[in-house]
Amino acid sequence: MSAPGRLTLTVVTPERSVVERVACDAVSLPGELGELGILPGHTPLVSLLAVGRVVWTDAGRKTSVAVRGGFAEVADDSVRVLADLAAEKDAIDAAEAREEVGAGDARRLAVVGQEQLDAVNGDIAFAEAKLAVAQGG
Repeated sequence: MSAPGRLTLTVVTPERSVVERVACDAVSLPGELGELGILPGHTPLVSLLAVGRVVWTDAGRKTSVAVRGGFAEVADDSVRVLADLAAEKDAIDAAEAREEVGAGDARRLAVVGQEQLDAVNGDIAFAEAKLAVAQGG
């Protein structure tokens, strides 16, 4: 449980812990059906995650990590994210992320079927999310 009027955020992947019990004022999550804004006192929920950024605010300062898939649970002012993949700013090479976006755009031209298109679009979206995190956005 977090301090009154505060949230506690944890982000993990199957391989590692990315963010451990960080106290914050608000969290934004890329929900499967759209962006989710979480404030202290939020109703408990479980949501599938899409590709995007988990952004948290602490005293007006925003920090983020890129995530791809997984789910989030909100209960008792704790936000727990289990992401399939996650990348924090220190682990992202912005030039490599830009190359991934370009390579994805090129791969889009050769896809066959909706399943392949969805996979390529997911790769591009994750690369764009990593780029936004690397650039401080």
